[in-house]
Amino acid sequence: MIPLDRDLRRNRCRFCEEYVPADFRRVHGDEDDLAHRCPECDSWIRICEGSSAGKDVSTPDPQTSPSRNAGEPWNGGLSG
Repeated sequence: MIPLDRDLRRNRCRFCEEYVPADFRRVHGDEDDLAHRCPECDSWIRICEGSSAGKDVSTPDPQTSPSRNAGEPWNGGLSG
């Protein structure tokens, strides 16, 4: 059995400590179902490339890049 405090930490993003559901961790996390990044602190593009599994990815990090979505800034239109 996993101690309670360790189990609670498993439910948190390793980067920003936001709650991360088990399904997200299972699909996008590492081999231990831990999320290294989540939608609160990273873009979906990077998550799908493997950032949530702890992999280095080529898409710019929204934490250090001026554009939150790691691409062109959104101008309010649906098709850009």
